[in-house]
Amino acid sequence: MGCLFFKSAVDNLQPPKKQFFEFQMKDIEGVDTPLSNFKGKKAIICVNVACSCGLTSSNYSELVQLYNKYSSQGLEILGFPCNQFMNQESKPEPEIKQYVIQKYGVSFPLFQKIEVNGPNTHELYQYLRLNSNNLRVSESQARQVPWNFGKFLLDGQGNVVAFFQPTQKPNEMTAQIEKLLSQ
Repeated sequence: MGCLFFKSAVDNLQPPKKQFFEFQMKDIEGVDTPLSNFKGKKAIICVNVACSCGLTSSNYSELVQLYNKYSSQGLEILGFPCNQFMNQESKPEPEIKQYVIQKYGVSFPLFQKIEVNGPNTHELYQYLRLNSNNLRVSESQARQVPWNFGKFLLDGQGNVVAFFQPTQKPNEMTAQIEKLLSQ
């Protein structure tokens, strides 16, 4: 099944009362994980990941390459499965984890499924999307995630500095990642 475009009206997101490092998430095993664990990283990529998407192979391969190349220099990648795109991600979390580790060699942190669009958008994605408004993206790009593998690049303070559309390859982030890592 290929990725499907998710159409919805721009929703009315409320500004979260937290900053990035104040969020507490559940990892893919169900363990509470404060995002403050990632303080001190120079660059963070938050990406909504999938197993059943036409963009899967190339995105995972390139994300793993970026992680392997830059994690020792201060890059972190946080993967958030979501189940909003026509029920593409119907697998339970343990199957998602097993699949991406075995098939792609993923070693970056994965978290439990969250909502990335609509009235039940998780507050972390509200934060990411609302803090993308200062970027050179349209309001609709910033306020909705059109399908899996939308990528938010954050600096070491948890500020969104770039948003990459799902069709943009992770390797297209290299120059901005290197800039953040050199600071």
